[in-house]
Amino acid sequence: MRQQGNAARKEKTVSYIEGNTVRKLQPDPARRSEETHREFKEKQRLDREQRERKRTLRAAARRNQEKALQMSPGYVLFLAAAMLVMVGVTGVYLKLQSELTTRIRHVASLKSEVMNLKTDNDAEQKRIDTSVDLEAIRQKATGELGMIYPGKDQIIYFEVDSSDYMNQYQDIPVK
Repeated sequence: MRQQGNAARKEKTVSYIEGNTVRKLQPDPARRSEETHREFKEKQRLDREQRERKRTLRAAARRNQEKALQMSPGYVLFLAAAMLVMVGVTGVYLKLQSELTTRIRHVASLKSEVMNLKTDNDAEQKRIDTSVDLEAIRQKATGELGMIYPGKDQIIYFEVDSSDYMNQYQDIPVK
C-alpha cells in the first residue's frame, strides 16, 4: 500500500519541471467545467459580433467613398466657377505687382535724374560764383558810378529770428 501512495505522490510532483524550459500545462479537457464552456461560448459570440460590426463599418465606409467619388453637375460648376475666380484674382494680383515694380523703377530713375540736375546746378552756381570778380565790381561802382559807402549813422541793424528769411511789410525808416 505504501507503494501505491508513493506512486500517487510522484504523479503530483512529476508535473513540476525546473529550469528555463518550463512548459505551460494544458488543462485536462475532461475537467472543463460548465463555466469555462459558457465563457468560451460568450467569447465566440463577442468575436462574431465584433466581426459583424467591422463588416458593416467597412460597407458603410465603402459606400461613403463611392458617394464621395461621385460629383454632381452642380458641384462641378461650383468648382469651375471657384477656379475661374481664383485665376482672375491671381491675374489681377500679378498685373498690380507688375505695375508697382514699374512705378518703383520709374521713381528711382526720376530720383537719379533729380540728383544729377542738383549736382549740375551746384557746379554751375560754383562756376558763376568764381567767375564774378567782386573787387572789379566795387572799383567800377565807386569810381565810375559814384557809389559811396554808408556812414555809421546810416546803418540800421535788426535781429533775425530762427527763420531764414524776413517779410518786409513797409519801407525802412530814414533817420
